[in-house]
Amino acid sequence: MLIGSGLLAQAFAPSFVQRDDVWIYAAGVSNSTCCDVHEFAREHRRLLEALKRAKSSDTFVYFGTCSVNDPEAKNTAYVQHKLAMEKVVSAHPCHLILRLPQVAGRTPNPHTLLNFLYACISRSEAFPLWRKAKRNIIDVVDVVAIAQYLIEDKAVRNITINIANPVSYPMADIVAAMEKIVGKHAIYNVVERGSEYPIDTSAILPILDKAGVKFGEGYIERVIGNYYGK
Repeated sequence: MLIGSGLLAQAFAPSFVQRDDVWIYAAGVSNSTCCDVHEFAREHRRLLEALKRAKSSDTFVYFGTCSVNDPEAKNTAYVQHKLAMEKVVSAHPCHLILRLPQVAGRTPNPHTLLNFLYACISRSEAFPLWRKAKRNIIDVVDVVAIAQYLIEDKAVRNITINIANPVSYPMADIVAAMEKIVGKHAIYNVVERGSEYPIDTSAILPILDKAGVKFGEGYIERVIGNYYGK
C-alpha cells in the first residue's frame, strides 16, 4: 500500500502500490520552509488515519529528514514537525523510519534545491550562495533501491536509518555542476553563511553493492545530468 502522489510516491509505486504487507507513507508537507500549522495538522491527521488502517501490516515506512542534525535547520517548524511525526510512527509495532537528505528526481516542486538552482541559472536570475554550506544529494532511484533492500530484510524494523550519500557537497560545487549541465553561468552573491553537518550512513554502506547503488566520483554530475540535461 502506498500513500502519496509526489516524487517519492511515484518512485516507490511500481514495487509497492499493490502490496498489502508493506505500507509506504510518502505524503505530507514537502516544503522544508513551511511554517503553516494547518498544513502540519493536516499531515498529522492523515498519518494517524494511515497508521490506524495499517495496524496489522508487516511494515509501516515513514520518511523523515536528515536535517534533524543541521544546526541551521534543526529548530525550524518543519524539522520539529517531522520529528513529532517520527514519534507518532514509532508507536506502530513494526515500523521503519528512513531519513532522507535532498532527493533528486523529476518533480514540479519548485522548493527542491536542484529545481531552484536550475530555475535561477536557466533564467539568469541572481540568488545567494551560502559559501559555508554543504548539501547531501541522492538520486530518488537510489533511495528506492536502498529502501527496498532494507524493507525486504525482516530484521530491519523499529529503527531509524539515514538513506543518504556518504558525501555532502559544497554549494559552490553543486552550482558548478548545474552550470555545466544548463550551459550558462550562474549569477549569485556569495554570503558568509551555512554549515555542514555529519550524516551517519554506516547502516547502509554494507548493502550498497547488493542494492546496486554506486556513489563516488562524478555522482553529483551524473544525477544532475539525468534530470536537468537536454
